[in-house]
Amino acid sequence: MALEAIETGRHVLLGEINESRQKVRRETAEQRLDDLAKSIKEHGQIHAVSLLQDDNDPTGKYELINGHRRYHAARRGGMKTLRANIYRIPAGQENNKDLLIQQHLYAANMAEPLIPVERARMFEALMDEYRMTAEQVANCFEGETAESVADAMRYLAIDQVVLDVISAHPDKFSEGHIRVLADFSSPSKHAWRMRPEEQLRVAREVAEQKDKRIVADPRELEAHVKSVVKLRREQERARNEKIKKAQADPVKALFRAVEAAESAVRSLRDVDLQPIKEIDAGDKGDLMKRLYDSVQSLDDFANERLSKLPTSRKTAQ
Repeated sequence: MALEAIETGRHVLLGEINESRQKVRRETAEQRLDDLAKSIKEHGQIHAVSLLQDDNDPTGKYELINGHRRYHAARRGGMKTLRANIYRIPAGQENNKDLLIQQHLYAANMAEPLIPVERARMFEALMDEYRMTAEQVANCFEGETAESVADAMRYLAIDQVVLDVISAHPDKFSEGHIRVLADFSSPSKHAWRMRPEEQLRVAREVAEQKDKRIVADPRELEAHVKSVVKLRREQERARNEKIKKAQADPVKALFRAVEAAESAVRSLRDVDLQPIKEIDAGDKGDLMKRLYDSVQSLDDFANERLSKLPTSRKTAQ
């Protein structure tokens, strides 16, 4: 089922047109409008816009369903009318209005293909409105499959602020660049997934063209993204290790300290004194003092500090 054509090539006053909420060219809507307005003035309107007639609309105005950029260019250029093809919803299909409009837009925009994000938004609108699966959406459009719809939906993982950067610099981002951003923004990347602030940082680097390598080759961009995520993961790992050490079991830490002291005592006990034929009296006195001080410190630790630790109420087995 498709929209029913009523009339083609009618010149309609701009004041008789209302814009539809169904817009698929959100990212590229404002691109080169001045150039488009100039082209329409100099060469005429090459492609007609699509208008939907609603006989129940008391205003009598048409709903613009395709050609929003031409409409805005005409307004910007001070034109009075647009050439339009007029359609209406077939009888009995009123509940499928959104679906029919999306199918019409999909077909109409084949001459000027939608960028991946715009195509994904169109599929998302149908999934939300009609609770469709990827397979059901694919069945609405010639040449689409459940896999191609799911693949397109990956672009919606890109943070909206980043999409705004892409929209503001359309000539800086190839489809390959956008795909890399989408891939590493997807939850399927797991540990390699970029956070929104990392997406924004990388997108700005592409837009500002500071690194010519990532601008020229999406593969270089992918390597750069991995380095950004890797650095963050290494920093997080270091922080986690620090926290883990701080939160370690203090009793186990005490045992490790005592074991270290025991090891030092064993090492001292095993020292061979036979090779020493004589020793300076001052050195001998210093060693004796240090040993007795250490013994006193151990005694103080055991009797003054360790003995005063509160014990658990568990019954010894």
